[in-house]
Amino acid sequence: MKDRYRMFRRSGGTYYLRDNVTLQKESLQTSNEAEARRLLAAKNQAADQPHLNRTMAKAYLSAKSPELCTRTWAEVMDRYVKSGVESTKDRKERAFRSKPFAILRKTKVIDTEADHLFAVLDHKKAGNSTQHYLKRIHNFALNLGWLLSPVMAEAAWPSVRRQSFVALTAAEHQRIIDRELNEERRHFYEMLWHTGGAQSDIASLTSDDVDHETNTIRFARRKLGGRQDDNAGLTCLCIGPQLRDLLSRLPSRGPFFPKISVEKPKHRSSEFSRRCKVLGIKGKVLHSYRYAWAERARTAGMPEREAMNHLGHKSRAIHAAYGQRALVTTLPLEYYEAQKREKIVQ
Repeated sequence: MKDRYRMFRRSGGTYYLRDNVTLQKESLQTSNEAEARRLLAAKNQAADQPHLNRTMAKAYLSAKSPELCTRTWAEVMDRYVKSGVESTKDRKERAFRSKPFAILRKTKVIDTEADHLFAVLDHKKAGNSTQHYLKRIHNFALNLGWLLSPVMAEAAWPSVRRQSFVALTAAEHQRIIDRELNEERRHFYEMLWHTGGAQSDIASLTSDDVDHETNTIRFARRKLGGRQDDNAGLTCLCIGPQLRDLLSRLPSRGPFFPKISVEKPKHRSSEFSRRCKVLGIKGKVLHSYRYAWAERARTAGMPEREAMNHLGHKSRAIHAAYGQRALVTTLPLEYYEAQKREKIVQ
């Protein structure tokens, strides 16, 4: 059985321990070799008993399912990448190729302890994305039965430093439009402003999505598995004067944005970020167009259910988060009191 701790001596003469699991180093605060060896033996002896118990458990489990004893987190990551919608697979793969996850890849799932997870979370390049996907694969392995019990309880996970998205203002949008020399990309930003659609949904719009008889434009929410054949996950928006003017400047046949439609979402986002950086617009991303539409809808007094249906939000809490910064003008109390008196008289 391999010892968990090994001892080494630094140039100053002090002895240190190195944890072979977490790779952390700890000073023994002594320069006496005999004393240091006694401390090393005590640390390894304390770690051996739980390890012995786990070894016995593995012997029983191997009879039922040999894979449980050999499966590593690399297998969990590979299986998790294959799950979910196509648009998120690239994002998952990039996350698991990062240096924090390299610490965990070769670790056996059955041998995982909280120290292994904290080693990933404490890596200098770990961020919100690292914590998000680490928790996801932890729960994924648990649901598959590959992890016999939770490594950490819910309360033990560090709190996420949530990023707050901010809506794009009308003035900022106009500055971007005025500065954008590429006509197709300028029209793309205008379409995002008028529809509030997600970037991938709007980038794939074609002339077939416009119904001139009903004066509407329809686009599928890819995230919701939208399909044109049964209207599942579709957004249908009446065409107003401003949107009609924009459509008159777009191709009458085929894709509205032929070059942008073949770009990857990350490339479209990067291009928008560069434009904002040149203009000195801070804290805005391409998704800010959806926040802007939600705030404008709330300010204009659009019924919440109608706005939720348009944006594809099923949760009122999520929809409220999109429009929380909107400035809503309320009618005077006398207006509602007069309405109540009229109802009583009637």
